Amino acid sequence: MRQVAMSAIRVTYSTPHPVLPHRSDLPLLLNRRGLVGCGAEVGVKRGEYSEVLLESWNGRHLISIDPWLSAPETDYLDVANVAQETHDRYYEETLNRLARFGERSTVWRMTGSEAADRIPAHCLDFVYLDARHDYVSVTQDLDAWIEKVRPGGILAGHDYLDGTFAEGRFGVKSAVDDFCAARGLPVRATFADPPWRSWHVVIP
Repeated sequence: MRQVAMSAIRVTYSTPHPVLPHRSDLPLLLNRRGLVGCGAEVGVKRGEYSEVLLESWNGRHLISIDPWLSAPETDYLDVANVAQETHDRYYEETLNRLARFGERSTVWRMTGSEAADRIPAHCLDFVYLDARHDYVSVTQDLDAWIEKVRPGGILAGHDYLDGTFAEGRFGVKSAVDDFCAARGLPVRATFADPPWRSWHVVIP
């Protein structure tokens, strides 16, 4: 089954709107399309997906962005909203995990909006959003980051679903669909990793 899926993805890499089985296939898509400059992951937690990207992506530099900051539960109900000491531990774990990549990796401890303010327009080959999951926050992240991706680049993200779960309240799918529909951007989602699928769009 996996062999068939990977064969299919090799066929669709160069199409205008490629389909990916799993988010671990995103680095392969980036490589195939020559998107090997600078990229960013917004919402890093323990640095595990940043590590996946840096291991498989041929890019020059990845910026891993997260404030590692606890919020009141009334403000943000999500399994990722842990105690501050846990966030501090996640930050140190991320630094240790990504240290082996040397100059290819930079970790910024700040919010996504703070980081976006530091980055010029159209200079990133891709951005992967995995920060807060509520509709308003996802929309704000999309608005902050879409102009940072160069034409032909990829804007993507995790947890493409809506609803209330044990992990928290999610409005990612509605936010992504509404935002992209308003701009005429077709959204594609992974199919081999439900329910926590990833989405992506190609920036025209």
